[in-house]
Amino acid sequence: MKHIALRSTSMRRDMPYTTPGLGDRAHSILIGYQYAKSHNTQVCLHLTKDKYGKEHKKTSWKQLSELTHGLVTYQVHDVSGLDEHVWEAWLFGQGIDAEIYYYKDTLHMHPREKPVPLEISQYLKVLPCMDPIDCSSDLDLPEKFVTMQWDSTDASRQVSPIKLHTIKEKYIENGYELITVGGSSENEFLRTSLAHAGYAISKAGYHIGIDSGMMHLAQFYKPYDKIHIYNDAGFFKSHHLVRAQANGSKINPDFL
Repeated sequence: MKHIALRSTSMRRDMPYTTPGLGDRAHSILIGYQYAKSHNTQVCLHLTKDKYGKEHKKTSWKQLSELTHGLVTYQVHDVSGLDEHVWEAWLFGQGIDAEIYYYKDTLHMHPREKPVPLEISQYLKVLPCMDPIDCSSDLDLPEKFVTMQWDSTDASRQVSPIKLHTIKEKYIENGYELITVGGSSENEFLRTSLAHAGYAISKAGYHIGIDSGMMHLAQFYKPYDKIHIYNDAGFFKSHHLVRAQANGSKINPDFL
């Protein structure tokens, strides 16, 4: 069993890192899964309590862990707001020899991030294309379709309505039906169940949308070049978006 500690504080600014979005939690599970597969071991992620307390976080951590078929679990600890070396030392004092990681490929983006022995971006160069949980009995999926998500509470990640119409028309013209996954889906399974959303994504020709929770879920099931991400010019690009583009995802593609 490998023990990995999620950072207690943000890499970008002096504040706690609370895995505020579904994408943050999905990404954490993904790096655990990639490490587990690379080293033929199980992984336990260690979380400070501020990453877990809200009910929607508890639900999504559980669902995401289940998608790994037992390879990645997590443990929540009743501490928060610790400096990273204090957090690691606290875990060691509990008999847990856990490591914190850093990203070499986007180190230039994070002034507060310091290199440590466990470099995690090496495990993200190729996506795993996991086997999904079979949810076929609950879903009537078309023969040729893309999954998509466009909703976000972050204005810097949204796409203008005019641009969004043009994007959708491009896929429709190429013979794809459009299936929404995530919070705006009209299908209850695709809105509330990550297993069902993941199953649909795994069967889609592409996943398209913004840098969002479903983009991160798509990285469980699709190679980078089957994930198309849209980001209006001049808006903030996360390290997730920068990494995805570097590894083969198309950003604002004007062709399939």
